[in-house]
Amino acid sequence: MKFALVSLGLPPSQSGQSLVLYHLLKDLEPDQYCLITQKNFHLYGSQGNGSSHLPGAYHHINPDYQVIRGMLRLASTARSTGILSALLKVRVHQLRRIIRQEQSEAVIACTGDLFDPPAAYQVSRSLDIPYILYAFDHYSHQWMPPLLHAFARKHEEQLIPGAAEVIVPNEFLCREYRRTYGIEATVLHNPCDLSRYQASPEHDRADKEKEVTILYTGAIYEAHYDAFQNLIQALHTLDRPEVRLHIYTPQSESRLRANNISGEYVTYHKNQPIFMMPEIQQKADILFLPLAFNSPYPEIVKTASPGKIGELLAARRPVLVHAPADSFVSWYFKQHSCGLVIDKSDPVELANGIEALIEDRELQQNLSTAAYARAKKDFDDVTIKKPHDARGATGIPD
Repeated sequence: MKFALVSLGLPPSQSGQSLVLYHLLKDLEPDQYCLITQKNFHLYGSQGNGSSHLPGAYHHINPDYQVIRGMLRLASTARSTGILSALLKVRVHQLRRIIRQEQSEAVIACTGDLFDPPAAYQVSRSLDIPYILYAFDHYSHQWMPPLLHAFARKHEEQLIPGAAEVIVPNEFLCREYRRTYGIEATVLHNPCDLSRYQASPEHDRADKEKEVTILYTGAIYEAHYDAFQNLIQALHTLDRPEVRLHIYTPQSESRLRANNISGEYVTYHKNQPIFMMPEIQQKADILFLPLAFNSPYPEIVKTASPGKIGELLAARRPVLVHAPADSFVSWYFKQHSCGLVIDKSDPVELANGIEALIEDRELQQNLSTAAYARAKKDFDDVTIKKPHDARGATGIPD
């Protein structure tokens, strides 16, 4: 069955969402699907280090991505539901035309854009084809301005119960949609190519004077800031010059400094191509996975599933999680004993955790072994596409 997939992030853009879609679609024949995205989104912030293009047909809809952003700001400031309704009508019209042209028999809409999920839902109803929502994040909670949140929530109340299937990246978002809408979503953890990671990474900590690398790779924004600030305070508390934080991110050094992610223990690096990440990750002493304790969108933090989780588990290096106790990330690493979790906003406790990861060889080995086992079970892109029971033995209460 041929399907149309609608997503703001598509390969080769640098978002985690586009990388997930690349892993899921790369082995399909190009005549099995078509891809629809906003015009020029892939150009913004592009550094040529995303995944490859997919072989399927790409369609780019108008207006330009930056124009849409500007119109959303205008609508929110003016509190104009009319602007939102007009933009939704335009999106519906364009999607219907492309989906008819491609003779698609189903439509999959991804979160990340305000209009894609409701527009695709309306098109599916008018064409009488199945609608699937791929909720990389909680759709309505992604939109903080009151007008945009109300718009998303209104449409969410129709499109989630009306979907033929809802796909989510973790058990917490599955539980949230079950509680709110009474539906049972399919859990599909964000896939990772495990074949890029060495079975026995070279790593020698025999030299006590050698630098200890705490590594972070990925985007940094409001959902991370205070966790990084805590880490930097923890490094000052440790007062060990050999322990340093290395950051690989597309965000600028000036932006990080403006948010107090700087100092004598911090080394900035330019973002690197994804094919170089496994080697960089496997050379680190500690892999850092942060989520903010105080951010503009706590509900998103609770159900967030960072695309890099599979990579960190596959690297066979100790993972240090610093995230709220009620988040999926903290739950997952605690539940499976595959990382050291510091779930309080406490730099001293974080410093103690770092010390333990540096000095305790048995702890390092146990965490690394458990991490790779979870990577194989939940994140391997070879097996993740196979049908599975979305609920499984998660331990999550109903």
